[in-house]
Amino acid sequence: MSALEWLHRLLHPQLEACPRCEREVRTAPAAALPIRHPGPRAVLSRLCGDCRSAVPWILAIGCPVCGRSARCQDCLRRRVRHVERSRCAVRYTEEMKEWLAQYKYSGAERLEPVLAAMLAAPLERLIVERAVPFDLIAAVPLSAERLDERGFNQAERMATRLSRWYRIPYRPLLQRVRHTEKMSFKSRRSRLTDLRGLFEALPETRELRKPDDAPISLLLVDDVYTTGSTINECAFALRRSNPRLDVCGVLWARS
Repeated sequence: MSALEWLHRLLHPQLEACPRCEREVRTAPAAALPIRHPGPRAVLSRLCGDCRSAVPWILAIGCPVCGRSARCQDCLRRRVRHVERSRCAVRYTEEMKEWLAQYKYSGAERLEPVLAAMLAAPLERLIVERAVPFDLIAAVPLSAERLDERGFNQAERMATRLSRWYRIPYRPLLQRVRHTEKMSFKSRRSRLTDLRGLFEALPETRELRKPDDAPISLLLVDDVYTTGSTINECAFALRRSNPRLDVCGVLWARS
């Protein structure tokens, strides 16, 4: 870019449509974002000021296991934990529920890079906390019926974007062995019962190995953390297939 072109853009910023509300806005640097990587920062800089200020980032960690901003009774009650720790990007407020519903059920696929970019915040937090790079990224799978109904797996799509930004290989490692009703409508006890044996590791999971037989750091992606039962059951299936796996979760929202 020449000096004249740079000066013109500085003095006459172009208008773009906010990917959430679709109002025309002037893009501006996203200085207040809790993300260092320029890729997701550039995506979130396209949000208008109102949409950007509506994001309820989780900045303070109250529970060291699930990353909730307050103490977590679910983590205290869980006797056996298969996932090392999880971190989430935002609180699951009514506005965030609307954002996710627009993407998953109303065809607003323009929101996909925005939601994935928001996941960069808990991913970067995990990288700093653990001081160990992740070897692989995987996603919580949908049932075949749900995939046919929706046409895509939102967790997989967000995981593949994180994979490209952070250069961590993406691998499909899990499958659901049966269809269940939506977990959001169920009690904690029903969730625990329905999730038992719901996931199986794909055969190639057993073959994952480092040359020195060191642990393999796996990042597992999903959209919403409610009780942690889904991510914990996935980690159980993965580690039963391959005990070398150290599984962490990164999720878009914490209810």
